[in-house]
Amino acid sequence: KLINCLIHFYKRFNLNMIHLKIFHRHGYHATPCHVPYCDESDRIEELKRVFGEALTTVDDPSELANYINTRKSRLILDKCMIVTVSFSTFLVVGGKHGNIIMEGLVQKLDTLKKTAAFALAKMDVDEKEILPKTLVRTVEDMKDFLRRK
Repeated sequence: KLINCLIHFYKRFNLNMIHLKIFHRHGYHATPCHVPYCDESDRIEELKRVFGEALTTVDDPSELANYINTRKSRLILDKCMIVTVSFSTFLVVGGKHGNIIMEGLVQKLDTLKKTAAFALAKMDVDEKEILPKTLVRTVEDMKDFLRRK
């Protein structure tokens, strides 16, 4: 019976172990477009998909560009540049109408500490009064992640 409980607990929490947010910051495509056979909107959607896949798969930001360049589709022809600022990872790719910039935030809940901090942040617990010092900073980081829009 204990094993069934553990399996249920693992399945329940394993489904949401990676939380991802992607924001399109620059390079919007206006329609109708004056460029013939312009596929910029499709390229932007494909970039979002590939960037999200890369963020959830690769742990080291220095490997993101290589991952994206090897997983290209027919719509992504240019090389990309990856920039990290604090918890954000930015993808910069040249487009037909200027640069396309996307911001990605990922929280991998691969430890019990991160999973607990994420659950406490979702419950909006006042971390400074009741939590141990080792968990306070992690809960604050998770709250910042949840607030980002």
